[in-house]
Amino acid sequence: MHGRVKVRTTAEQEALKKKERAEKLLRYKAGMSIVFKKRKDKIYDEELMMVTERMVLQNPDIYTLWNIRREAFINNNWEEKLLKDFYQSELLLTENCLKQNPKSYWVWYQRIWIMNHLMECDWKKELMLCNKCLNLDDRNFHCWNYREFIVQKAGISPEEEFQFATSKILNNFSNYSSWHYRSQLLSKIFHSSNQNSIYEKKKEELDLVMNATFTDPNDSSAWFYQRWLLNTHECFPILSQALIKNNNVIIFANKNISIESICLLINNENKTVQWKSWQETKMSKLWFGEFKKQMNQTKNIEINIERISYPLFCINQKWIYRKKKHKYCSNKDQLLEQLSSYKQLIEMEPTNKWAYLTSILLMKKIDFIKFYENILTNLNILINIDSLRFNYYKDLRSQFIIKYKVYELWYIEEDQEINLEIDLSGLNLTTLNNNEHLGFFEQVNLSANCLSNLLNQLSLLQNCKKLSLSSNQLKNLKKFPTLQNLEVLSLRNNKLNNLEEILQLLKRHKLKLLDLRENPICSTTELQTNIIQINPDLQLYIK
Repeated sequence: MHGRVKVRTTAEQEALKKKERAEKLLRYKAGMSIVFKKRKDKIYDEELMMVTERMVLQNPDIYTLWNIRREAFINNNWEEKLLKDFYQSELLLTENCLKQNPKSYWVWYQRIWIMNHLMECDWKKELMLCNKCLNLDDRNFHCWNYREFIVQKAGISPEEEFQFATSKILNNFSNYSSWHYRSQLLSKIFHSSNQNSIYEKKKEELDLVMNATFTDPNDSSAWFYQRWLLNTHECFPILSQALIKNNNVIIFANKNISIESICLLINNENKTVQWKSWQETKMSKLWFGEFKKQMNQTKNIEINIERISYPLFCINQKWIYRKKKHKYCSNKDQLLEQLSSYKQLIEMEPTNKWAYLTSILLMKKIDFIKFYENILTNLNILINIDSLRFNYYKDLRSQFIIKYKVYELWYIEEDQEINLEIDLSGLNLTTLNNNEHLGFFEQVNLSANCLSNLLNQLSLLQNCKKLSLSSNQLKNLKKFPTLQNLEVLSLRNNKLNNLEEILQLLKRHKLKLLDLRENPICSTTELQTNIIQINPDLQLYIK
């Protein structure tokens, strides 16, 4: 038995750990007591710095201690040389803390704060620190964020840094942080490039990312980057659609714009417009406006957005702007080749959701109308093989269906007129999101869909006069928005049974007709009496 190491029993080990935790807790409470007392008395002395240093070395994620250390730097009237020494010591402290927890938000933030206060910085040394951390863990997005800060401060060009990002991606395709960092660099490069350069660079990137997706088809990093790549830096006009009728104007842009960037010119005169976004936000793609002007003597109308002019044309007493159909796809051959490759990948891995989803995005990009049926087929497959994202695919399906229906109305017949009536009934729609074109319609049929929990999305229908929500399994009207132009509303065959909600809806709208047939509320004896009191001229259907 002599010479053998005594092995503690489980009970002894647990008791020892409990004792260590108790001692650690006592030291923590004692340290925090000292720190908060000195902070209260505004005594930012050497003892405070020593105690907080000891504590952050043990636990770098106590952000209050880092806040107090910054207060000490700010409130002490140290000489410049001494302050510089303290800053250098702080850099060493944060580096030691990163060894313990390289993904601590607070440590990286403290380091950025110090670098912003140093008069002279060794940017090369900081880049070396980033390289060291990324060599240990190339997915450390805290370090990637810090590197972006250092690169900007050091004046390193996006092109030069792009090479570093390339090396990291080639070393490990399964690196979401690297791909994200690369997308930020590419955006900066695109911003100062002409269209030909952007086209060539995107072509190279699509080849790179396809190699990555085939190397590890089940890793999401490269798939997400390709998704971003397919949808970025498209040179389309900002204004997509505009309609002026009477004294009302509706505009839809392909990106979020502010009121300040919109200008309405009638007969070359800048008009004052009362704008309102459909979500009542400062930035929006869809805007509704009202102005004071007799339109019968109007000769020309222009809408300026971000100093770009869009002339409208007049037809049937309406002024219209519609973006021309975009038939040309600059890299169509490359995208078709990728689509073919992903079809082969699907044959090899028939349950690979990323291959199906990316194929959908490619088909949408190449020719949405031509591939419409194939897109819906892929979405139905995704609904079956990826049940966790069932609702997402349902919503995506709804977006594409509405997009196609609008295209049928406005583009296929090459009609210059804007048809203001759309039938979207019986399509199993689950969302109206990302379909701001619906804001132009005066008559919208949404009956026999699945919109019971999405009434708030109806707020984009501010131009709608006649709306049908029959057979949508509606249980209440709590989120029903105020639609200023609504005159006719059908709520037939739902599950409405709250009288107060009906009355509140009537108070907010000047309805001419309301259809409540086949709802439980119709059995309420005082229903008609209460409704007549609010709107005696209303044409009401309850039987």
